[in-house]
Amino acid sequence: MLKKMVYLIIIISLLFSVSSFALAQEENVAEEEQTQTTGDIFSEALNDYNSGNFALAEEKFNKLLENEELDEGMEFSVLYYSTMTAVKRYQTVKAVDYLERMNDLGFQSGNLNWQIAELYLNKNNQFDSADFEEALIYLQKAEELGLNKINFRRDLAYGYLENQELEQAEELYLEIIETEATAADYLNLAKIKERQEELNQAVEYYESALDLNGSQSSLYLNLGNLYQELNNYNSAVSVFNQGIKLRRDFAPYYIGLGESYIELENYNQAQTALEKAVEINDNSYYGYYLLANVEKENGNLNQALNYYSQALKNNPDYVEAYLGEGRIHLEREEYYRAISRFSLAVEKNQDYAESRYYLGRAYYQADMLEAARAELRRALHINDNYQQARELLDRVENELNID
Repeated sequence: MLKKMVYLIIIISLLFSVSSFALAQEENVAEEEQTQTTGDIFSEALNDYNSGNFALAEEKFNKLLENEELDEGMEFSVLYYSTMTAVKRYQTVKAVDYLERMNDLGFQSGNLNWQIAELYLNKNNQFDSADFEEALIYLQKAEELGLNKINFRRDLAYGYLENQELEQAEELYLEIIETEATAADYLNLAKIKERQEELNQAVEYYESALDLNGSQSSLYLNLGNLYQELNNYNSAVSVFNQGIKLRRDFAPYYIGLGESYIELENYNQAQTALEKAVEINDNSYYGYYLLANVEKENGNLNQALNYYSQALKNNPDYVEAYLGEGRIHLEREEYYRAISRFSLAVEKNQDYAESRYYLGRAYYQADMLEAARAELRRALHINDNYQQARELLDRVENELNID
């Protein structure tokens, strides 16, 4: 019995020793963790940040921020890199929160304001859309804090451009191209001049952009469209053909080429270009619409109707295609068919004066004078400068003996 008691005492002593050892170990670990709550943890977090392990870095920075005894310098450093970590993870709300906490401590950073502005600019297309108004607030703050890097100034100029502050944007871009011009700088200057309706100057900027980067598809498209606005269709043809040499599978080049050839009344070339456009993109309702117009000019009215039908198959709301069909039926004196197509055009857009005019004209040619008068009056209510509608209304009212 005595032996059993001795063994029991020994076992209890051993258990107590093991527990004491484990407790001591836990206390040692806690002490070690306590010694890491500043420099060591910050170094680990910074290593994670520099290695791209942003989730781990955020966790450690947050742990540091929970320590109410951080000195001011360390708190600033932690908040700075917490903001940058949030930026890297596209966490705009968190980044703004950290920045505001820094500001409350009396610290401000032009670079952090710029980084947050870039999130709002959506430069990496990480969000559904940009918030240019909010971006400009942070860009202007960064400028106030002395940031002057050329890439920052590009963002600032772009922020002004997208907020319609065109004079400030232009001034900045002109400064930038004196130092280090890129195709994008000239492209944005061209956009500014387009919005200011200084189209010839816009052309010069587009051409300068092409000189710096002849591989950017949008430049040829924009310049070609601009030549069309200037009614310089030969130049438009030249530019679209240059774009096609660069990229033969881009349907908008062929659309632009077809439009330009139509204006030049070169219908064979227009047809070739537009057939290529719909071959590349069979869903191009506008391509089929233009082909229909070409066939109509060539006198192939049945084929024109087929193309109008294809355009409407791809876009049942395309009013111009209904008008195209209606005009052919009107030309063939198929007045009730014309009325049907023009009525659909009106149904799709009741505020389009041209649809009302053609419906009134079809009624007139079908000897439905009261209906014609009603539609022509509606056309003039929408656009009281519509001369054709006014002349036809006068004729209708004269026939109805209305003074």
